Amino acid sequence: MTASPRRRRRARVGVFTAVTALSAGLLTGCSMTSSDDASGKDTLTAWAWGSPATGLKATAKEFEKSHPGVTVEVQDVGNPAIWDKITTGMAAGGQGLPDVMDIGGDYMSNYLETFPGGFANLGDLGAGSLAKDFPSGLWKGGQDAEGRQFGMPFEVNTNLLYYRKDLFQKAGVDVDAIRTWDQMLTAGVKIKKATGADLFAVDKAASQADSANFFEMLARLEGTFFFNGKGEISLADEGSVKALTFLKEANDKHLVVDIPQSQGTTSQMKGQAPVAIMPGASWMVGSFASTAPEMKGKWGVRMSPAMKDGGFTASSAGGTYLTVAKSSKKQQLAYEYVKYSMATLAGQKVITKADGLFPSYEPMWDTAGFKESNPYFGFNTNQLVIKALSQDTPPDYYTKDFPKALKVYDDAQTQVLVKGADPRTALQRAATLLAQQTGRKTAKD
Repeated sequence: MTASPRRRRRARVGVFTAVTALSAGLLTGCSMTSSDDASGKDTLTAWAWGSPATGLKATAKEFEKSHPGVTVEVQDVGNPAIWDKITTGMAAGGQGLPDVMDIGGDYMSNYLETFPGGFANLGDLGAGSLAKDFPSGLWKGGQDAEGRQFGMPFEVNTNLLYYRKDLFQKAGVDVDAIRTWDQMLTAGVKIKKATGADLFAVDKAASQADSANFFEMLARLEGTFFFNGKGEISLADEGSVKALTFLKEANDKHLVVDIPQSQGTTSQMKGQAPVAIMPGASWMVGSFASTAPEMKGKWGVRMSPAMKDGGFTASSAGGTYLTVAKSSKKQQLAYEYVKYSMATLAGQKVITKADGLFPSYEPMWDTAGFKESNPYFGFNTNQLVIKALSQDTPPDYYTKDFPKALKVYDDAQTQVLVKGADPRTALQRAATLLAQQTGRKTAKD
């Protein structure tokens, strides 16, 4: 079982702009939709897109078998269309929403803050006992600020380090001996001298929001993110400064090649833009064989170095959650479908076989399908992903203002990597601007 290639969901920017003036009190919990068909049978509707929709359609059939009289209709709404539809329904007090919705992890807190009455409390429906079966950080990512559970983890991604074995070998560098990112910089100098290849690629001008991916990974390894659990801005804290400082140091050593984000992944995988490493999400494990089959044997994968000795070597790379709409007339039945799909071995075996995504449900990791070797990399990459996911990493706090945070960070990255600005100064200015735009407080270290 390997992770299916998935693109990060960056279409979120602007989705919430249209609803910032709306009162979160619009959602009163009243039902605006019907979950019964004309014959009187119980009908559940679910919205998802792409691979998650494929998986949910498979579990829908099995759920119906064990629940006579129940029909589950799964609609592949498409991405990013699904976010517009959900936002419109939320703003209308739940009108037109389905019973079950698949929500991107970076959207979850946005919706919870903007529409605090939009989702059913899964804890009230029985989800509290399931926390032990999911990665702690991911489980908490489905909660609001009060710790109430509104999302059940679906797929999960963690960050890994993909590296060119042939380039490291030619430079005489033992990649397994590298424990920290500072040591990786030292290795990068040797590799460039021996092979001419840069250490890694960055879209220096941040032409897309995804250009922040590497910074996000490094900041998470420092235990921080754009916001903290109180909703305060942590963009200029010490961990964030260290993350951007690392990128500047690598850039100053001429180890960073400038590649637009939209073009970077494929060209790097195929060796057309030679880089020694590709920091990236675990979903990429499954895409190397199809994207760059000719590079088999040249790419390896391992866990990330730490920002400091003994620090985190794993960090979140996003995921999705199944939720139940508060406007649903069938909340308990909808929850039972969510639980079957996400938190039972029977459902997980069906859904994972259909969608190919890496499941969040930890008991699935002990099944036979996760013990197979990956022929492209020559070892069991699933166990590497599991090891990374098993670290007790902190959750990401996105908030509804994450799109604005990305914008001010991307501008700071441009100032630092293109114009040579001081990372601390650039991030402090970004945090100040974000505070002015959002009214949020700036966190103190």
